[in-house]
Amino acid sequence: MHALSASQLIDLWERGQEQPATRRALLLLKAACTDETPAVLAALPVGRRDVRLLRLRARTFGSVLESEVRCPACSERLEFSVDVDELLADADEEPVEPMHLQREGYEITFRLPGSSDLLDLALGPEPPEARALLGRCLLHISCQGKDTDVEALPEAVASAVSEAMAEADPYADLHLALACPACGHAWQAPFDVVAYFWVELEGWGQRLLREVHRLARAYGWREADILAMSALRRQQYLNLLNE
Repeated sequence: MHALSASQLIDLWERGQEQPATRRALLLLKAACTDETPAVLAALPVGRRDVRLLRLRARTFGSVLESEVRCPACSERLEFSVDVDELLADADEEPVEPMHLQREGYEITFRLPGSSDLLDLALGPEPPEARALLGRCLLHISCQGKDTDVEALPEAVASAVSEAMAEADPYADLHLALACPACGHAWQAPFDVVAYFWVELEGWGQRLLREVHRLARAYGWREADILAMSALRRQQYLNLLNE
């Protein structure tokens, strides 16, 4: 994975405007992970994909994530920051082999869901059910030596498979431990990696285009030349204009 240039980020921001979150995630990874094919990136388990996005975000905007939430108990506004390295201290990025589970007489071989599964299910006429996603990831099901399918799975067995998936890919459903300083309430707040990264990219892109507009208007430079400058050099020219 390599860092993205300003021109690449502007291009990705523009291309991702009308795209769903999963495609935005893949756009970012495809640009940064040029040694891997789009198919390989789309097949990455969702949690491992988001681990890569967090590492890319750290290289792009820094390692500290800053955000704010409302306390669910007293509605106090809580500002917090998280270090990416600390957040990913337990992250496992090794390839995941097919996994096996035995429960209530069923023997199940399964894999973890990836972006390609989410995109394929999104093409359907209605929001996909959890069992539809599960069905895509079950490679083989048998009961007492006879092959069967996902529809025959008892709910308890299907839930056990889902729990095993979540345990094997914990960053697919990332939560942050927070505590309210006003009332002391503690809770686990969900953290959407793709949404957070994209909101930052939106704000950064709008600010950068304003800088490009100002410098191009003042000096007559081309957009490509301005974007090729380092952030420090652009800021120095902006400081000169302010003077």
